[in-house]
Amino acid sequence: MLAACGGGGGAGSGQSSASQPSQTQTPASPAAPTPPVTGIAGLPINGARGVPTFESIGVYWTPPSNPGTAGCPVIFRKSGDASFRQGLNLWYDANNNECRGSLVLLEPGTTYEIQLGMPGQSPSAGFAVATWSESFPVAQTITLPAGTRNTPLTITQGGTPSGYIVYQADPAGTTIDVGNQSLNNVTIAAPYVIVRGFTLKGAQADAINLVAGAHDLVIEGNDISGWGRYRTTGSWDYGVDYDAGVRCERVSSLERVVVQRNRIHDPRYGANSWDSAHPAGPQGMSFNFCGGNNVIRYNEVTSADSRHFYNDGIGGSDNFSTTGFPNYDSDIYGNVIQGVMDDGIEAEGGDRNVRIWGNYINQAGTGIASTVNSVGPLYIFRNVYDQSRMLYLTSSDSDDRGPFFKSGSDTSLGSGRRYVFHNTSLQAPNAGGSFPLGAGAGLTYTGGSPLTSTVSRNNVFFIWKSRWESLATAGGGGNDLDYDLYNGGVTGITGAESHGLQTAPTFASGNGIGMSGMYQLAPGTPGYGMGARIPNFNDQYAAPDMGAAQSGTAAMTFGVSAGR
Repeated sequence: MLAACGGGGGAGSGQSSASQPSQTQTPASPAAPTPPVTGIAGLPINGARGVPTFESIGVYWTPPSNPGTAGCPVIFRKSGDASFRQGLNLWYDANNNECRGSLVLLEPGTTYEIQLGMPGQSPSAGFAVATWSESFPVAQTITLPAGTRNTPLTITQGGTPSGYIVYQADPAGTTIDVGNQSLNNVTIAAPYVIVRGFTLKGAQADAINLVAGAHDLVIEGNDISGWGRYRTTGSWDYGVDYDAGVRCERVSSLERVVVQRNRIHDPRYGANSWDSAHPAGPQGMSFNFCGGNNVIRYNEVTSADSRHFYNDGIGGSDNFSTTGFPNYDSDIYGNVIQGVMDDGIEAEGGDRNVRIWGNYINQAGTGIASTVNSVGPLYIFRNVYDQSRMLYLTSSDSDDRGPFFKSGSDTSLGSGRRYVFHNTSLQAPNAGGSFPLGAGAGLTYTGGSPLTSTVSRNNVFFIWKSRWESLATAGGGGNDLDYDLYNGGVTGITGAESHGLQTAPTFASGNGIGMSGMYQLAPGTPGYGMGARIPNFNDQYAAPDMGAAQSGTAAMTFGVSAGR
């Protein structure tokens, strides 16, 4: 059982039900909110700070002068370790004279010591900060009765930093099926709340609605289906745009929300495909004009047939902004996203210290979208994109197909740094077709939005037609694209991929197929042991491979049963 930690609110419990749930009072532990940044011996904090999640820390520092294109070196270690590790240099943003970046793949509930400085100089700032613990204090547990209720659960009272209130299903199973008679199954308007283990069906609009007053939440282990309003009928019945399994709308104070290990599937109506217009319809999760420092992990957002596919799997609406979704200091990892007309993951807007890794995306128009990334830096690494489809009223060979990464910029908003490392696109065989079923492009601009300020390393950009573009910038500046394996073209940038390999990947026996978790390259083939070394991202391997999976490691895991 996993959860987040966070900061203040009232005590108590609230829910509406004719039958009385059982309540268990658990003495609150003396746990505190996420530990603050503290100094370390021998170095002043000097204005540096860190914002943690379970497995990442966003690092911020204003250096004494412009460090140049190298950015600010950073080293880190677990408190008590003898030696420091090198992190990827923090990116320098000349717009606010700030060095910022992320440390990734860390251990939960662990204090890290971090040192920063200027290139070629000894560190001049240091601090310690702890990642979130996966254990959390519980003040009260409210267990709803077994069986089915037809009225929504409205949570208006929450816990405190020293004691969450848990609302959970009975071990025999609790279903909340409002039969299209109520807007929501669950509404949360309180802090320090855990909602766990329910089967939620039949919401008119959104299954779980996060409203003003909600922050420091854990939404875990629920099964969500059958939500959403009717919009119109085209090729099939279309649902209202952004109706979602989990929804936040215009709550800027919504922070430190963990959405994990939920099965979100089969909305009442679907989204239209690109055959008629830009897709619109239900989403697995919609966070529109909300806060940040949230974690979305190990969920399954799926649908059984194309008539019930999503607009976006996980995303928001304020894309051309300096906020957007997931906004800031947030992680999206380990999820399965399947059955999407537009973007599997739409991470667009500010993307300040946002990390997206280890997700499996299938049957989507686009894999991961980041048009725009106005603040940055954004880190996208070790994701797998399987089948792509945009047009459902034509043959698969006549489709347009979308890119793995839709990655444009709008310089009027800003041009944040984007890092794209160790991702793999697959090409499933297409029985009876001339072309396979995967992505139409790898890393590309979007319409009139060029690709800018992007670093690409060690990706497998395997696309369906080798005459199409694996990488394309539309002339955008500040890009550094190299050490990728790709079978298509590279356009819009001179000197890119000087160490890249233009060929189709050869996967090891039994690898490169579906959601198997096995995507390793065959020994002795292009890309095997030929990747660039990247501090904190692959430096544990003597010879990094290109692609999402390193040879000799266990299969990748995704969804509700996945682990670290």
